[in-house]
Amino acid sequence: MNISRALREIVKKEKVKMAHLAKGIGIHRVSLYTSLADDGNPERRTIEKILDYLGYDLKFIKRKEAKKTNLKQSKKGR
Repeated sequence: MNISRALREIVKKEKVKMAHLAKGIGIHRVSLYTSLADDGNPERRTIEKILDYLGYDLKFIKRKEAKKTNLKQSKKGR
């Protein structure tokens, strides 16, 4: 799941209209839709504003196992 899709799911769960959210975080509605599209790439600050407005925190949690094998292979190919 990408960050745009995850944010859309949170907005949907919180039952907030996109126009209301856009106004609340101070960006244009079209910009919000573009950021949260499947191929969207929201800026860090936009992600923070959305999560803050909706009352969420962003946390990074380390998994028990990392996908390090892919990293090693890509470094060898250079």
